[in-house]
Amino acid sequence: MVDSKINELQKRTAQVNTGQVNVTQPISLEPMHQEPQSQMQAQQIGPNPYEEKFHSEFSFISLILGVFGLLLPLFSPLAIIFGVGGLMQTHREHMKGKWMAVTGIVLGFFGIILIVVAIIFGIGFLENYLLRFGGLETLLGEAGKIVGQFK
Repeated sequence: MVDSKINELQKRTAQVNTGQVNVTQPISLEPMHQEPQSQMQAQQIGPNPYEEKFHSEFSFISLILGVFGLLLPLFSPLAIIFGVGGLMQTHREHMKGKWMAVTGIVLGFFGIILIVVAIIFGIGFLENYLLRFGGLETLLGEAGKIVGQFK
């Protein structure tokens, strides 16, 4: 690279000495591989494709609430709400974590389905218990007797 510049300068010098110089072409002393400063600055202003993209906070919260929603029913709707917010944030800001939001939403719906099934089986169990062993007084025991006194 440097040799080619030296050769170019020698040719120009020979042209000047013989009177064959073209003054309209300036001699550039910059290396050929360097870009002008304005082009380098324009490239640095744009988004960096190698920049690390962070995970969405809403997606992470949705995943955690989805796991807890399997145990406690309050967390399942919150997991769905935060999951939708996480999906919107990952799409809008081009962040990672879409899988966490989707998993949180799925776990949230699964938690709600588990709670509904548990309630249905619980009601069925109570109906069978009351039919076999009597009324509400047998289910409540002494508390049933106290409730019966106030009637």
